[in-house]
Amino acid sequence: PKGLSRLALADMNPVPWRNGAGVTCPVAEATEDGVTLWRVSLAEITQAAPFSRFDGMDRVATLAAGGPVTLAGPEMRWALCEPGDQAIFPGEWTLSNQAPDAPAFIWNVMTQRGRAQALVRVVGTGEHVLAAQSNSFVWVMAGEAEVRGRGLPPGMVLHAQDGLQCTNMDQSLILNVIG
Repeated sequence: PKGLSRLALADMNPVPWRNGAGVTCPVAEATEDGVTLWRVSLAEITQAAPFSRFDGMDRVATLAAGGPVTLAGPEMRWALCEPGDQAIFPGEWTLSNQAPDAPAFIWNVMTQRGRAQALVRVVGTGEHVLAAQSNSFVWVMAGEAEVRGRGLPPGMVLHAQDGLQCTNMDQSLILNVIG
């Protein structure tokens, strides 16, 4: 239906990080007057590297697969060991990641401080309502999620490393997360 786009890691095109030390798969971005208001991407981490700085942005990094990933800087340190583990930090912090044991993917959400905000939730098995909003994203880290809603084909299932982008949806959707 209108406003609903399916996402799949296999279909994403990686681009170099701003600092050239890795790659990321852009998912979506909103700009205003040439300024990024928010951005969602899936960063691949395969080696030790500095994280790109994004001054004025608030960031939420969620381990989506692989790892573990350790982020460290002068202010803080995070060990992202299991899918769903998060690090929340200002984009101007100087951070780097250690080499992961296995290639990892980070679901990366950035918002322009004072102009946009995001709520990043990790949910477990069971039914969850995805309320009608201007922009919502779903990313399945493990297992499957069945999606139900008006106008959707019956039995619409997302698998691990699949997702949805919901833009200006006029209805809520039900996600049934299957372990």
